Amino acid sequence: MTIGQKLALSIVAVEAAICAAFSVDFSCRKSHQMLQTAPNVNLAATAALRPKRRNTLLFMVDDSPAIDSVFSYEEQKLIEELYAKVADDGDIKKVLEETLPSLPPSLVIKLRQAGEDPHEMIRFVASQMNEMLDAQLEEAKMTLQELLDAGEIRKLDAVIGKSARTGKLNVPFFNVLNFNLKDASAEVASNIEKDLPTDGEGAASRLQILQHIYTRCQEEVEKSIPPGLALLNRLLRQPQQPIRLNLYDHYLTPQSNKISTPDGKEIELQGQAAPMVPLEEFVSAIANTVEQIRTVENAGATDRTSAANMVESCRQIAKEARVVIGESFGVESEELNIFQEGLQPVFRPTTAESPYIKGQ
Repeated sequence: MTIGQKLALSIVAVEAAICAAFSVDFSCRKSHQMLQTAPNVNLAATAALRPKRRNTLLFMVDDSPAIDSVFSYEEQKLIEELYAKVADDGDIKKVLEETLPSLPPSLVIKLRQAGEDPHEMIRFVASQMNEMLDAQLEEAKMTLQELLDAGEIRKLDAVIGKSARTGKLNVPFFNVLNFNLKDASAEVASNIEKDLPTDGEGAASRLQILQHIYTRCQEEVEKSIPPGLALLNRLLRQPQQPIRLNLYDHYLTPQSNKISTPDGKEIELQGQAAPMVPLEEFVSAIANTVEQIRTVENAGATDRTSAANMVESCRQIAKEARVVIGESFGVESEELNIFQEGLQPVFRPTTAESPYIKGQ
């Protein structure tokens, strides 16, 4: 199992962990079976909860937020703003689709679990968001089933490419896929303990199919995300250090300028090409990933040990990259200084309020 699979540390996997905090069982014991259907959210009473425009902040009592609220003052303001947008626009689905990507993950998790909140406004926003997220998860299960039913590799790759172009390889999809990978791994381990066959068309075959789907989908996603994030994603999925070192050298260091002639010969030109991935972008990718991990941890979506392991894997990537950058540019180079100074606050925060400790 790769580093990324073991620690759920790829960019998409980290985001999927947010969904995992409030998901249902997505396991599919046989690849030809339909994935289990998530329970529908009961929204029978939401029609009566149509929002009415208010001028006061949610939970406001004498201009102060309620002390016993699980939502911070800033979160209350965001909910009030979202509620007001629904009241103005009238299209709940449109407002949620536009707003959800910009909401802090911790707030999304709290809202996901707030279906029985005593506050009417909270219940309305939470129920509508749950309905939308459950619909996304249902679509994700259908997408995975379509991939499992593809049959042959060439057809599977074509379906994956189409899914990527239509935006179906999203967070809910990887959440469903990760659950099925976990389930398949547990099934293989159980068969080994019971001395049952682990080859053929059973659990091992299912696990291999899911792993192939995971890798190919990640590769497709990497084509559409910034180079720094794509490289980090790839590094975290690679369990072999020698290959990771080659990736650092290929993407983070200057490359010689060469052209190939029609007869297959290579002619080296003067000068060197800039690194394929700017160091600033790679630093930003690492920093954002650590911040996401801490956000998920402090929102209660993962335990402290798992989060620490994830951050440590990011630190290991940074340490390996630092060595390669130093060997290429020089230990006194500006490039190495930029890399080190950029990651200093990430792995050695100077305050407990740092986003690399508290998250977003």
